[in-house]
Amino acid sequence: MYKKGYNFERKIKLELESQGWKVIRSGGSKKPDMVAARDGKIIIIECKITKGKKVYLETDEVEKLLDVANHFKAECMYAVQRIRESWSLVPLDSLRKTDKGYVFDFD
Repeated sequence: MYKKGYNFERKIKLELESQGWKVIRSGGSKKPDMVAARDGKIIIIECKITKGKKVYLETDEVEKLLDVANHFKAECMYAVQRIRESWSLVPLDSLRKTDKGYVFDFD
């Protein structure tokens, strides 16, 4: 799964760079996965790839990502993809809060 995650992160980095963003990618399993900047806008990005119809996120992970974004006065987003489908940047308000954390539904 590490290789799929790495390839996914690399694909996003290259796509954002082709759109004029400057992107820093964290190596290994460090959080956040990426920081992107363009025209004074900063986005903190965490990447998630799945075979399923949903991406599940722990509350602690989302809150830490939001804390980092707030510290840098940045927007916080998740890059999500179902395997063999296109990826999307998803803002936090697109996540649904559950008793155990957060979930993003592809449907």
